Amino acid sequence: MNFKAGDKVKFLNTVGGGIVTKVISPTMVSVAIEEGFEVPTMVNELLKIEDTGAASRLFNKDYNVDINTIQNNNKTTTNQVEEVYERKSDLKRAYHGNENAAGIYLAYVPQDQRWLTTGIIDIYLVNHSEYEVLYSLFLTTDEGKFEGVDYDVLQAETKTHLISINRDELEGWSKGIVQVLFHASEKDRVLVPLNAEFKVKGARFFKEENYIASSFFTEKSLLITIGLIADNKAITDNLYRRKDKEEIADEPKITKVRHTDPENILTDHMVNSSTAEIDLHIGQLVDDYYLLDNAEMLRIQLDYFIKCLEGAFMNKIQKIVFIHGVGNGTLRNEIIKVLKMYNNLHYFDASMAKYGVGATEVFINTTN
Repeated sequence: MNFKAGDKVKFLNTVGGGIVTKVISPTMVSVAIEEGFEVPTMVNELLKIEDTGAASRLFNKDYNVDINTIQNNNKTTTNQVEEVYERKSDLKRAYHGNENAAGIYLAYVPQDQRWLTTGIIDIYLVNHSEYEVLYSLFLTTDEGKFEGVDYDVLQAETKTHLISINRDELEGWSKGIVQVLFHASEKDRVLVPLNAEFKVKGARFFKEENYIASSFFTEKSLLITIGLIADNKAITDNLYRRKDKEEIADEPKITKVRHTDPENILTDHMVNSSTAEIDLHIGQLVDDYYLLDNAEMLRIQLDYFIKCLEGAFMNKIQKIVFIHGVGNGTLRNEIIKVLKMYNNLHYFDASMAKYGVGATEVFINTTN
């Protein structure tokens, strides 16, 4: 339901009501109540009372709210009670760290930056590209169907606020599909439309280290890559057009893995003195993974797995967790084949509560 300043409303989950003074976001408004205060309230917890509507016959109480007094206390005037929320805005450039790669991103931004794992989260779609885009967002329901929740045009180098939600609503906003059409007045190439599925594990929202600085916000956010654009030529999952097949064959593929030193390969993965966690998702290993086909990705992932396992034996690491994801099960099956070749270790599915269903835990007998 859409609200505007001046609407009379009743609280659904508590006694009383008041008058809307301003729109904070698409899902939150400020309500002036009889006690002389303004209360930020989620719109799904309000019922609009219209004098001619059916609800007015059931909830026809007049709320003694002095808007002038409340606004004067806030050093404003009644004429300034208006919608203050802007859905779309330019990307921030205050962050001076590494620039994020060009592409489309989904961002989860905690409103309370002091406590990143609690409170309300703002969700944004970010267009960090030179293209104007037409996007459509679908969420996956519990029944496996797709619910269209938003579509719009987003200018180049801008972001749009999709919704503000409570933590108990995160599951419904953690998986879905984003479709994107790219438009530009003049370009050498025309990008193929993007159709990208996203899925965020619930555990990621409850680890502060997952919320990082970016070139899109002044606040920390959990950033999900929907699609990347490389030199205005390519988008993730090889969804791009080429002039001819020879250009595909001739283009060099960047396959530099981020950690390769056999002796120190586990340094960045240690969670304590005897335990390592390795995320084998290809985006964690190779920067330009979108230039690789599935076979090349699997080769890199399996090679990194073997080097980490050898590093664990070399450094006498007792426990190592490999996060491989679910996918079609190919990577997990290849990992199990390798593990079966060793006699001095045992393995099993890692904690589902912590890693979901896509991780394997390995215990190594370091006494041999």
